[in-house]
Amino acid sequence: MGIAIPYEEDALGRVHAPATIALVAINVIVYAFTSVENGFITIADRWVGLGAFVPAMISDPANWYRLITSMFLHANISHIFFNMLFLYSFGKHVEATIGTKRFLALYFISGLAAEIFHTALIPIEGLASAFIPALGASGAISGILAAYLILFPGTRLSMCFFYFYFPLCFTTSAAVFITFWFALQVIQGYLGASLGVAVFAHAGGFIGGLASLPYLVDWYRHRLIRYYANARHMFMNIFFTRSRRSPLAKPILVLLILVLIAGILYSATAASRADTVNKVLDFTVETRVCEAAAACTKTVDQEQVVIQVYPDGSIDHAPIASDSVRVVFNRLNALKLIYSKANADSTVNVKKSGTVRVLGIPVKLQIDATLTYDEKGVLDQGRGTVTTQVLTCTQTYCTPGGTAQYTFEARTVAKTMGLAGIPILQLSVVALALCIASIDTVARKAERLEII
Repeated sequence: MGIAIPYEEDALGRVHAPATIALVAINVIVYAFTSVENGFITIADRWVGLGAFVPAMISDPANWYRLITSMFLHANISHIFFNMLFLYSFGKHVEATIGTKRFLALYFISGLAAEIFHTALIPIEGLASAFIPALGASGAISGILAAYLILFPGTRLSMCFFYFYFPLCFTTSAAVFITFWFALQVIQGYLGASLGVAVFAHAGGFIGGLASLPYLVDWYRHRLIRYYANARHMFMNIFFTRSRRSPLAKPILVLLILVLIAGILYSATAASRADTVNKVLDFTVETRVCEAAAACTKTVDQEQVVIQVYPDGSIDHAPIASDSVRVVFNRLNALKLIYSKANADSTVNVKKSGTVRVLGIPVKLQIDATLTYDEKGVLDQGRGTVTTQVLTCTQTYCTPGGTAQYTFEARTVAKTMGLAGIPILQLSVVALALCIASIDTVARKAERLEII
């Protein structure tokens, strides 16, 4: 989408925005802390596993903290840079208009709405998106963009795209740019999860901002700021500036929201037809590493892994934070022991040694385990020992490293069919209510809320 910066003289000029600055600072500090081991280029995998939002985990109250922590995690340096640029550029004017506390409420409501839409529209994005971690402040910032659109539709933006290394810049109105941006989110959302970005989360955050803004505005403050903004324009231009809001923005916004509503209704009915097997496997892994010139060391890790098995036998799983649990799971999966139709409804003893491919790399291993499978052929419980080479990975490639021994025990703690474990129907009702409220904001309240 490029970079869009509001003209200071068109909005409120220089403003005091402590919450916006604080949010930018917190996000930057968190990114630095979670990416330091990767040279500040990308976030470390373990932080994704610990803090990202995963829709498949939403039914577990122990994972509700992810609804907030995911808003402060960013995938890479480009992700954090552009998010913070937009947050500061647009957020400071919204905060100056509605006040610091109300701005923070708008920010977090929009962030939660983003996660609601991301989950409710899983049947459209693709069932695999239930296990793809979502992270970033994009949903919350989308709500700030929605508020800016309603409050300052006529302000000018300096818009720049980059053609190779050459910037192509032009001026457009906030109404045109933000409406076009929202349209892209809706269109890309229907293209599916293959894009690798939770674009329906962006759309959901935008809807959350539209729906909540009228209830967060301090109308006395709003009238004063509106008078001040018009007085500035009268002083600068001798006469009141006519709004540059596009006459097509309102009907286009309503149409796009109606398109979202159609998707929500489809998802609510399609969720019950999903035919996957979903399980939560609780792994306890003891790791034994022996160095040639030192004594052996032992560590114990425990983590629950959410898996989804499709009818064709392919497997998706939630990110795994613990290194040892991830190693054991990857080796079992490489050996086709997480799902084995041939072993359905039986207990098998597995003794193997050889080479398997993990992340496309040959890895030597030995396994001695007893595994029990359910009627679908999905691992139900098991215990055993895996001795394997461990991959050492950099930003660009992985190589086999030293050998470690893992003694593991796994058991099923939850099982559902299809998307039964994810409250898609309930969240679809919430998303539908937010869409209706956002249409009301655009169709009936926008003119009263508009400042410039």
